[in-house]
Amino acid sequence: MLTVMALTFVCCQAQERSTTLIYGRKSLNPKYVRVIDSLVNDAISQRAMPGCRILAVKDQYVIFNKSYGYLTYDSIRPVNDSTMYDIASVTKMAGSALMLVKLYEDRKLDLDKKISEYFPGFTDNGATIRDALAHQAGFRPGIDIKRIEPDLYKSCVTDPNYVPSVARRKILQDVMAQPMKNPGEYLYSDIGFYFYPEFTSRFYGLGFINFLNEWFYYPLGVKLLFNPLEKYPLSNIAPTEVDTVWRKRVVQGTVHDEMAAMMGGVSGHAGLFSNANDLAVIMQMLLSGGEYGGIKFLKPETVNLFTSQAFEGNRRGLVFDKPVIDTTLNGTPSKQASHLSFGHTGFTGPFVWADPRNRLILVFLTNSTYPNRSMTITKLDLRTKIHDVFYAEDLVEKN
Repeated sequence: MLTVMALTFVCCQAQERSTTLIYGRKSLNPKYVRVIDSLVNDAISQRAMPGCRILAVKDQYVIFNKSYGYLTYDSIRPVNDSTMYDIASVTKMAGSALMLVKLYEDRKLDLDKKISEYFPGFTDNGATIRDALAHQAGFRPGIDIKRIEPDLYKSCVTDPNYVPSVARRKILQDVMAQPMKNPGEYLYSDIGFYFYPEFTSRFYGLGFINFLNEWFYYPLGVKLLFNPLEKYPLSNIAPTEVDTVWRKRVVQGTVHDEMAAMMGGVSGHAGLFSNANDLAVIMQMLLSGGEYGGIKFLKPETVNLFTSQAFEGNRRGLVFDKPVIDTTLNGTPSKQASHLSFGHTGFTGPFVWADPRNRLILVFLTNSTYPNRSMTITKLDLRTKIHDVFYAEDLVEKN
């Protein structure tokens, strides 16, 4: 069993050094270590990112766990095993999905009930919660809050008396006022995830993060945080951008996503910060059918429901991303990933994926939006190329 202690105790201690991890029994074939090193170092040299963390698990053994580069290009603070990254939309999977699966198991959430029944004020276009979680409810990708609420947008960074809870209510009202298309067509959208955190207070009397801590994070022994500066030193949090437009400062330790920032750093679509170890634990729990360390968090059939393709012609699961259906098209996961595999990416650069058929987990964390949103990491196809490596037949050295 892959345990938190095992993951933490044997984490890579030296920069730019690959270490045999769990019990010293499994290690990556050195030729593949060299391939990954080359890919990553080339990306750093092209300023696609200042550094990254890569952790891979195969058959519940950590086979690769390595830090590369630095938090910024000044080469002062190296990335290490405890470096926390803004995981952006991976929040949907590591936060919202866990909550929604629990709600479903507790029969507090009916996937085929209309969105408008849970959230009066939305236009009733016939879309269900299932539609929304698969990104085909007719939502727009987002809203232009700067245009709709210019004073609110400005006051978030200029007014010391700015109250996120008040702003959140206003933002949600504005979102509900936006026209919706007819459901059924896939269009990736953050909008529904602005609302889902409300479920925890409605059904459990707990705030979103308190719910996640109580039901998942504390029992798993992981520390995923909204607004990490309240509990974590700035020096070990990767910055995400030099914001010259809105915040006029380096964004570090506060959420990169502007809408989440306006809502106080806590949202269902973005806002969580994590290290690679803790995300690997969550993915191992899901890969093991909802069980981890002898604790049953979720039912296997529910995990399977949410991580399976939800609608024909739409690759998405319920919250979870899936491999592309048309393999002639490009997608972040390796094309060798099985159709059972699932995960998510994030705008700041993370890629977190699990493959039940191949018993493989890959966690790739970086701050590729620093110092600006060049998107070079996407142009280099770095994450896909690294994922490809872990499907080699002779991946792990034989004992």
